[in-house]
Amino acid sequence: MNSKTLARLVPLPESGYVGNDEIPLLLTTKITAPRRGRGILPRPRLEQYAEHLGERRISILKAPPGFGKTTLATIWAERLGALGHSVAWLSLDAEDDNPQRLLYYLSAALNRACPQVGNACLGRSTDLCLQRSEVLASLLIEELSLLQQPLTLFIDDYHCIDDAVLTEALSFLVHRAPALLHLVFVGRRELPEGIVDHYYADERLEIDSAQLRFELEETRDLMRKGGVQPEQGGDLNLLQLASDGWIAALRAYLLTPSPTSIRNTPRSLSNLFDDVLRQLDEHVRLSLYLVGLLDKFSAGLLQTLLGGVKAHELLGVLRQRQLFVTALDDQHTWFSLHPLFRDHLREGCLRLHESQARECMLGAAHWFAEREIWLDAIRLGLAAGAVPQVREWIEQSANTLIEQGDFSTLVALEKRWKLQSDDCPLSLKVARAWAMGLSQEHQSAMDLVVELEAELGGPGDDPARADLYWEVQSLKVMLWALDDRYSLVSPLAFDCYAAGRWRPWTREVLVNVIAGAHLRACQWEKLYALPPVEAMDRGNRGYFLHACYRQSLYALGEYYQGRVVQGMASLDALLEHVDEVYSHGLSRPNPVLMALPRGMKAYAHYLRGEQEAAEVSLQESMPYICMGSFIECIAFTHTAQVRLLSHQSRFAQARRTLDNLESVALARDWPRLQARALLERVRLHLLERKMREAQVCCALLQQLAELEGCDEWVDRRYFALLARLWLALDAPQCEASLLDEGLQLLDWLQSRELWLYHTEMAVVLGLLLSRERGSDAAEPLLLTVLEQVRHNGAISLLSDVPCNEAAALWRRLCPVSLQSEFSQLLGDTQEDCSAALLALTVKERQVVQLVAEGKSNKQIARDLSVTPETIKSHMKSIFAKLKVDNRAQAAVMLQQR
Repeated sequence: MNSKTLARLVPLPESGYVGNDEIPLLLTTKITAPRRGRGILPRPRLEQYAEHLGERRISILKAPPGFGKTTLATIWAERLGALGHSVAWLSLDAEDDNPQRLLYYLSAALNRACPQVGNACLGRSTDLCLQRSEVLASLLIEELSLLQQPLTLFIDDYHCIDDAVLTEALSFLVHRAPALLHLVFVGRRELPEGIVDHYYADERLEIDSAQLRFELEETRDLMRKGGVQPEQGGDLNLLQLASDGWIAALRAYLLTPSPTSIRNTPRSLSNLFDDVLRQLDEHVRLSLYLVGLLDKFSAGLLQTLLGGVKAHELLGVLRQRQLFVTALDDQHTWFSLHPLFRDHLREGCLRLHESQARECMLGAAHWFAEREIWLDAIRLGLAAGAVPQVREWIEQSANTLIEQGDFSTLVALEKRWKLQSDDCPLSLKVARAWAMGLSQEHQSAMDLVVELEAELGGPGDDPARADLYWEVQSLKVMLWALDDRYSLVSPLAFDCYAAGRWRPWTREVLVNVIAGAHLRACQWEKLYALPPVEAMDRGNRGYFLHACYRQSLYALGEYYQGRVVQGMASLDALLEHVDEVYSHGLSRPNPVLMALPRGMKAYAHYLRGEQEAAEVSLQESMPYICMGSFIECIAFTHTAQVRLLSHQSRFAQARRTLDNLESVALARDWPRLQARALLERVRLHLLERKMREAQVCCALLQQLAELEGCDEWVDRRYFALLARLWLALDAPQCEASLLDEGLQLLDWLQSRELWLYHTEMAVVLGLLLSRERGSDAAEPLLLTVLEQVRHNGAISLLSDVPCNEAAALWRRLCPVSLQSEFSQLLGDTQEDCSAALLALTVKERQVVQLVAEGKSNKQIARDLSVTPETIKSHMKSIFAKLKVDNRAQAAVMLQQR
């Protein structure tokens, strides 16, 4: 108790002795709810449970340390108090590990909330240790039965009390308390069965670490609230994966927000883990160290590694103490430790018990291999150093790993120890080539294809050899398609398909390639006539790879045809099916493949002006999108991100995004992607009024358009012409030949039903025609634009004209007969800036206003009678809320409101 303030809630008898151990001294801090810290992030999805506490007799908040249990409980208590409910609070500690003392404190907490409750128990302080817990509980129940309104009691840190003591003190009270008493338990482990077994499921509310974890959106909001703006998508996802939504980890990273710190466990968390481990018995601690070597585990696996008794004891401790463990399936068969805790254990185990660790990993690898869970078997076998055994397993499982989407394992093996051509069979060599191609090792894969072709010669008469020959040809088709060389693809793809000598998995590859060929030829009927993808739920989820590519191709076709809503619906159907297929199993969909439909959805959301939804999809797809080989998806995803950033006046970050995009384009030799990056650079330069830079990029685009290549698609020509039209819009006059060239391309786009490109170019051409040739010349074209935008909702195509005052430009150049309709559509895209400004406090809006007037921090501090440090704090918050990088951008947002 030391220096804490002591207070007695009832008068002592004259003969009483304050120091007597029989008479507890009451700390008012223990029966007062903790004060909430500043800067707590609102979490409506959890806070709304406060309204349900009155419907449940007992509620339990259980999670390891650092998950925000007490913070959430205090928020619940405040909300109940604001609604006029009676609320009591009791914080427990190790000194309360006595039934009578616990009940005495509980009576004091209730008495503080309701003066008519707890007096009988408090009056027996002099002979408290002589009272049976049932007697004290009965006195409380009698007083509680007289309550006329609900009373909610929060009991925090119940894990500090031994289970037997907790049961003896509370089971009688909990089971017999009147209906108006509601109990909320907050702690780090399960409540003893003796307390909760009396209540049915509908009388209990239980929230654990799975619900307390921060979701991706909450993590982003927390970072912004702390004044940190992680790079959109990449760093945020790394942070979410590293922390697994654990608030203690997120706050630790917030204090050290450099990108490298995401990959290292902060010291504060390591100290917390060590403290948790010190509280365990030594033999349990050693078992837990070994479990930290496993990405996932089950009771059966632990029994094999540890023995039945130790495995049962460890699982009991993990569940009872909530030791950062998560169930991976609905049946609670498989489990995983929090990634940071697992890394901490693995490092400690290899440092302290290296030989035992390697023996454990090898045993687990054999266990997984016996059950043909090859990915885990190979990873653990490699970690244990069992290279010969792993080679044997990989020969058994190579095709299975490819078809299940685990091709990255084969590539990892290739890098770990180079497989020579003379020491692996043809079938394994083919599997290696597939793996390298799917993992973007295109040149290495093509080299292996050339080697295989030389070894196989032609199809020959041997059926097995013919099958391998046509599979190698199919692999070559895929590599050409992923390299965007469709002029080479089509003839060979159709020949391979017609040969009919393919596995079902290879057949899906060929159909995907043929679908891409039909799309680039704008042969929409042939595209839709292709057979559907093999069902994912037929026991082999590797077909998920084909489903993602095929559905993304179909969505791309819908977008090009101006059917944005239909494209989004097909992607939603795919994602819903994926959730259904993967919801009950251990495996998770490959994030690289999931990035394809999510990236396509991000672009559609952006087109429709749904910027927040677009940002969510970008956060999920950006870290992985460049690992795939779908050029259009990479282009559209980056376009959505760059244009979102430009709307937020975050031009520096937009340029960094384009740098990354151009690096991918150059590395993969994709002129079309390079052209897309240059087009977006032109747009950014025009927005920033950098005319010379925009002209240089436009000239580079023209060179790319004239480049002879194998992609045979309209992109490069279209982007070059669109950039010239953008520049003409900013110039005082436009050449007649440029307008005629644009109208000719519009006719071509219309003939191919490429309505997305048609609408984007028609917007600029319509405004230019209105300026150069009058409203009558522009009205038919702009009517077509209006019809298309109404149909597909792609309102961003109207506001994305590279001009800082797009709305004013439309008012100036749009024909009078169409102005009201276009103004209505454009108005829907101008709300984000105002909404962001409304999120500022009154003081922050004053600061932004003074910034817009050109005043320095010192001048603003003097005007507002605060310190310059306070202004710095305000500016940090303003930048986070407005999503800007500097003072000038904040001022521009205020002026554009």
